[in-house]
Amino acid sequence: MDEKESKTIIAQLISEEKIGKPELKAEEFFFEKSDESLQVAQRLLKISQDKNDSLESYMWVISTAYYSMFYSATALLAHFGHRIKIDIGIHKITYHALVYYFHILDKKIQKNLLETYKNTYSDAKELLQNTEERAVGLMENFKFEQDKRKMFTYEMGVYAQENKAITSVQRAKEFYNHVEEILKSKKK
Repeated sequence: MDEKESKTIIAQLISEEKIGKPELKAEEFFFEKSDESLQVAQRLLKISQDKNDSLESYMWVISTAYYSMFYSATALLAHFGHRIKIDIGIHKITYHALVYYFHILDKKIQKNLLETYKNTYSDAKELLQNTEERAVGLMENFKFEQDKRKMFTYEMGVYAQENKAITSVQRAKEFYNHVEEILKSKKK
């Protein structure tokens, strides 16, 4: 994860007014799309794994799982008052916005992970180290799934494999659940 690159990109977009306030109900809209995408990815995976069904579409599992993560990230940004106002490169910019707003600036993701793990770990130093690794892992998973979706969607001769599809669904589910925890904790 390149924090300097994220800082530079987001600072430039803010100065160009390409990051602004979200539309009313954007958080709910995108989180519902995330949930729907996750459900579709899970169903596609089951269909693709079914030996009695001739449809094997792991590429769509990966792509749909990624979109669940993308929509979750968009909902999270909206929840905290941010909207990316560009179309070209939105997926890459969304990744950098996650890193910038939720890892660099105020570590919202880490705070939520601390709450999740506080009952599991007693040593505060170990807790912080594990939380930091998990938060970085969530950001890296988002970026990895973004790249993988692009590869399997647009590059000829690259075929999605079942294990990659399973990993994509697992990552999307973890990311979705994590964002859901943050959204719920801020509404209390």
